[in-house]
Amino acid sequence: MHTTPRTVYLILNQSAGSELLPENLLPSGWSIRAGLSRKEVREFYDTFEWQAFNEGIAVVKKRRTLLLADLNTGKETSSLPFAGSPSSFFSDTLPSSHLKEILTSLTTIRAFVKLCSIEAISTSYRILDDNQKTIATLTSEVLSLANKEKQEPFAHIFSLFPLKGFGDEMELLEKSLSSNHHEVRELCFRELFVLNMHAAGRNIQDYSSKIQLDLDSDAPVHNSVRQLLQSTFSVMCANEEGIKRQIDSEFLHDYRVAIRRTRSILKQLKGVFDPEETTYYLNFFRELGKQTSALRDQDVYLLRQATYFDYLPPFLQLSLRPFFTDIALSRKKLHKTLCRYLASSEYRSFLGEWDAFAHRQSTPDPERSPNASLSTGDVALHTIKKAWKKVIRHGRQISRETTDAELHALRIDCKKLRYLLEFFSSIFPHKSVAPVIGQLKELQDNLGDFVDYAVQLHFLRERLSALSPGKEELLLAASTGALIATLFQKQEEVRSKFHKTFASFDHEKTSELFDDLLNENPK
Repeated sequence: MHTTPRTVYLILNQSAGSELLPENLLPSGWSIRAGLSRKEVREFYDTFEWQAFNEGIAVVKKRRTLLLADLNTGKETSSLPFAGSPSSFFSDTLPSSHLKEILTSLTTIRAFVKLCSIEAISTSYRILDDNQKTIATLTSEVLSLANKEKQEPFAHIFSLFPLKGFGDEMELLEKSLSSNHHEVRELCFRELFVLNMHAAGRNIQDYSSKIQLDLDSDAPVHNSVRQLLQSTFSVMCANEEGIKRQIDSEFLHDYRVAIRRTRSILKQLKGVFDPEETTYYLNFFRELGKQTSALRDQDVYLLRQATYFDYLPPFLQLSLRPFFTDIALSRKKLHKTLCRYLASSEYRSFLGEWDAFAHRQSTPDPERSPNASLSTGDVALHTIKKAWKKVIRHGRQISRETTDAELHALRIDCKKLRYLLEFFSSIFPHKSVAPVIGQLKELQDNLGDFVDYAVQLHFLRERLSALSPGKEELLLAASTGALIATLFQKQEEVRSKFHKTFASFDHEKTSELFDDLLNENPK
């Protein structure tokens, strides 16, 4: 049985010094023939959430080519011509190709951002055995950060690729290499990738918008809440730069979700902190949410641009372009306003206050904060049960004549319950909390679609009423009206689906899931 030859990666140990030559690593009687030397810059890309790395993919641009490599083997899996050196790009801007399909399967809304640029000075060699047969190729690479003056190399790498049919010789070569462990050590391609990232100051998988806490159910709840507040604060700070640079719309989205989580927990866990302090911070976060709301709305419309065009017959599509031109111009102004606010002394001062509050070690005054010392587990059971009952009670009141505002209120109730479940999830067994969150998500998605359609319809109706009569805007009015009709139909479909979705949620099976969760002893 023939095995596919694998590339072996070796790194020169610092103690060996840079003068070690490749021929010093070979078995006795073997030789090496030098080939070409060259210098190239390799640019690595991934999303802010490391979505390519998480799927075992390295995205690399070199020699005017964008390629994908398997992180486990280093093998190139696809490539396409790629001119320029953008700081970021979206997969939908790439030409049709296998590579585009792969990146699009990872994300359609996140940009692939340049992580670092690595300069590689490489020399290729042929390795000859004692019979003067070429049994493998070896490449020596000296790596350093590109665009850095007088930058010292951070690694000297050898990559060894055996030719087919020389398995015995390769075993002998690998034995020789292992005997030189003081000079070199073997590493896999994934380790090589991580080495590049660390040299550039990048911490892999250093960001997640999800709540990732490990709470102690016996700890005072104010300690646990502070952990959450620190977590959501770090998410806000991590996304600020991406918002300012307009890399992609998810930076603002994650920033806003962190604000909502913060407000939701502060509002629902009453008596944990001083009420005056809580009110002060809640008011500021509410205003911060308002500051970012209009910009997020513009992002959503621009993200749906292709969908809107698809809703219209071809002869009306062209007339809709001025609509999105106006949206883009409006977004530009809103973004500039938000950036000024994020740089303001008022905002920066508040962040300092909030950071100090979230990291405060002292126990709150028991008279002002009577619930601060209650156990995290007890508070979790009480608040989750209360929020769940509220969702069920409000959901059962929904009828065919229910207004958009009432469905929006139910959606907010669902969000509050979801945030509690996510916050306290680490103190419950995964098998108990995961199904509950899954059931709730289906209901949330339905309500989210309904509310989104309601917001879009309101916005489009306002746009339509603002159009001046006349031939110039006749087609724009027609396309806007056609969009309103289509979106209204889709909203009604979602409305009719709600009752079925809620019936599935308000079911004995879901009730049993919540009972199992609430009867668990928090760990």
